[in-house]
Amino acid sequence: MQKSSNNSLSRKAQAYDYIKHRIITCEYVPDAPISEKDLMLELQMSRTPIREALNSLAGEHLVQIYPKRGIFVAGISEKDIIDIYTIRETIEPVAAQLASYYISEESLISIRTGMQRHLDSFSPDEHLKIDREFHMLIAESCNNEYLKKILINMYDHNSRIRHRIFNLKITSTSRMEEAINEHQALIDCLLARDAEGAKMAMVRHIAHGKSAALRIMNPILT
Repeated sequence: MQKSSNNSLSRKAQAYDYIKHRIITCEYVPDAPISEKDLMLELQMSRTPIREALNSLAGEHLVQIYPKRGIFVAGISEKDIIDIYTIRETIEPVAAQLASYYISEESLISIRTGMQRHLDSFSPDEHLKIDREFHMLIAESCNNEYLKKILINMYDHNSRIRHRIFNLKITSTSRMEEAINEHQALIDCLLARDAEGAKMAMVRHIAHGKSAALRIMNPILT
């Protein structure tokens, strides 16, 4: 009985990761319908683990389930962007402040090296990857599991906005370069264990990111 239960949980986790990845990367675009039957064929699974995964994603506001209408990828509106960045503005500077006491110097140097390498190439995919890695490192280093959980959920939603922008090719290398420079300033503060400096560097970074997201996404917002 225990083995069967574990297998069921494993299938749900597989379905959850599969669907979530496609939502966050905008392979499943905002407002698009999601077919349970197609997922059953793609994943070679029964309806139960797929439905459970979709229910979990609905709880994270990545999926919307309408009785008798169907299942849809959550849209992205101007209010969504404002709400996401409002939460980030409120708690992420605190996370950076806390992380300055615990974060690994080796990890920071590795991230900085990757950013510098990317600065010379401006690959959107690499930019998104290293941006996520850096912010996840801060969340994981803040020594607060509750704060970390909230931040990870916000990063999922924020990543979806970023992928939407890059997939539609409506951004510029200037914002990527600006973001990398902001990251570099934040890394300098974290390496110096400058808690207040890290907090203020994060405040500036999120403010600039919010302004850019609203400006760039405005033509395609739902």
